[in-house]
Amino acid sequence: MMHRLKYEANGILLVTLVSLISCNEGDFNLTILHTNDIHAHLEESNKYGGTCFPDLKNKSECVGGVARIVQKVKEIRNETPDALFVNAGDFFQGTPYYTLFKQHVISEIMSVMGYDYACLGNHEFDDGPENLAPFLEKMNNSNITVIGTNTDFSKEPALQAYNLVKSAIKVIQGKKIGFLGAVIPTTKHGSSPGPNVEFFDEIEAFRNETTNLTNQNVSIIVAITHSGFDREKDIVNSIPEIDILVGGHTNTFLYTGQRPAEEDKPEGDYPYVVNRSDGSQALVVQDFRFGKYLGRLDVMFNSTGHVVSWGGNPILLNASVAEDENMRTVLEPFKKNLTQRMEEVIGSTRVLMEHKDDICRMQECNLGNLIADAYFEYYVNLNTTDPPAWSDINGAVVNAGSIRTALPSFYNVTWGDVVTTLPYGNSLVTLTLTGTDLWRMFENSVAKYNTSKDESKGRFLQVSGFRVQYDLRNDDNRVRAIEVLCANCSVPIYEHVGCEKTYKIVTADFIARGGDGYQFANSVIVSDVGPIEYEALEKYIVKTSPMWTPNEGRITISWNETDKEAVQNYTRMMRDNQTCTKGVCTMI
Repeated sequence: MMHRLKYEANGILLVTLVSLISCNEGDFNLTILHTNDIHAHLEESNKYGGTCFPDLKNKSECVGGVARIVQKVKEIRNETPDALFVNAGDFFQGTPYYTLFKQHVISEIMSVMGYDYACLGNHEFDDGPENLAPFLEKMNNSNITVIGTNTDFSKEPALQAYNLVKSAIKVIQGKKIGFLGAVIPTTKHGSSPGPNVEFFDEIEAFRNETTNLTNQNVSIIVAITHSGFDREKDIVNSIPEIDILVGGHTNTFLYTGQRPAEEDKPEGDYPYVVNRSDGSQALVVQDFRFGKYLGRLDVMFNSTGHVVSWGGNPILLNASVAEDENMRTVLEPFKKNLTQRMEEVIGSTRVLMEHKDDICRMQECNLGNLIADAYFEYYVNLNTTDPPAWSDINGAVVNAGSIRTALPSFYNVTWGDVVTTLPYGNSLVTLTLTGTDLWRMFENSVAKYNTSKDESKGRFLQVSGFRVQYDLRNDDNRVRAIEVLCANCSVPIYEHVGCEKTYKIVTADFIARGGDGYQFANSVIVSDVGPIEYEALEKYIVKTSPMWTPNEGRITISWNETDKEAVQNYTRMMRDNQTCTKGVCTMI
């Protein structure tokens, strides 16, 4: 029969229809509260995850923040004491809080949020094992179990003492509940875990560990993963022992019924139900991103541990939800120090420095030009090793995925704007490589190119000192021509790249390490790390303000007519409608 599960969130009565076998003796109810991809959004934000400016705050239009998350969790646990609270990765990275304080601020905040279990996300590895180790120590001391079923830290000296458990068991009302945890294996090359941390396929790792759990009479299994929505559906479809998967990485918004915020369009119902070939069902959830919502999933199991009914939805954490005072107190000293630094004006711009993911990831954008110019300028101004040359460097490249916010026109640029635009804190390096290596690098830039918004890729390179022509009508061999500035010359001019000639370029160490699929030959020489990328950008803005960087044909692209029209229409729409909310960022 049909049954209605009801509970209240934000003063709105949520009613969810679920399939229900009538309540029998032995039925078991489980409530899971969950977050994912908070990305250091510790304070309340505007509705898109950007800065909560005073005018928005005065109109009670800001949302989220860890103080609201904690308050709502406490309210629910007062009614449902056995409710579990889990986090599915990527609490690190994404705002100046993390840029300035790194793991320290996240450790302090997470340690008092009341989490029971967590998995790591790919961004937890961005600053290497040395940054991750004290975070894991803090989690351990705070009784937060971090699970890594598909990771092995045993060969990494900085993390050997914190090799994650492969699974955990929680007993509630006499019922054993097993927990698994995993992070996307591409973290190996997409972040900075170092050479000694190992990542394994999630499905294979989970298969091995579910056997261990079922041998201990565990009949309910919950997976916490940072693998992305499509992969997470595959995981539960492949492993019938998993009943619930709490996911992350793709910032997926799921919702049943009328959505609470017009700007957030659900990608499906909450929870997403996977019907397996054996007749069993599994539930997959995410709660979007940036702490805007708190996910709440209510599930009823029968006596054999099978899912029979469910309810719930992400709870919008708007101004109707109070902020926990203790959490505000914990955050205050970090906020005070950050505010002083963030408000320092360093320059100005006369034009919009444009950034929308699908513009900068699909074609030349002037903010990409600005950042690439900043990289190039930093190294041009260093003493050359060959005095007749005007520069040791031929050019610079920036992966578009590292660019996170726009800068409005006629605007005073602060340090906070700079570190929010380039939040990852990567270091700059130089690469000495051949023309053939350059050709392969630019081929990778468009290897995953797709005009669909959902398929745009952060590997697309913005450039300085280069002119690049692509022909996307080809499935491969898409680079038609590359020109690069001469360095050992009296007058800098663009020259065609010679396959056997040697060049030197600037990029982020993320690219040099193989991030975003960039692979370089062993013959490529990588320099010692230089400045943090936002330090170079800050210096350049100070020097060149007021800025007016144009788009100037550094990148030209030949599309088929369908893709060309799609890109032109999208670009026109975004420019016509762009309000340029400072501080908006989207993490993938």
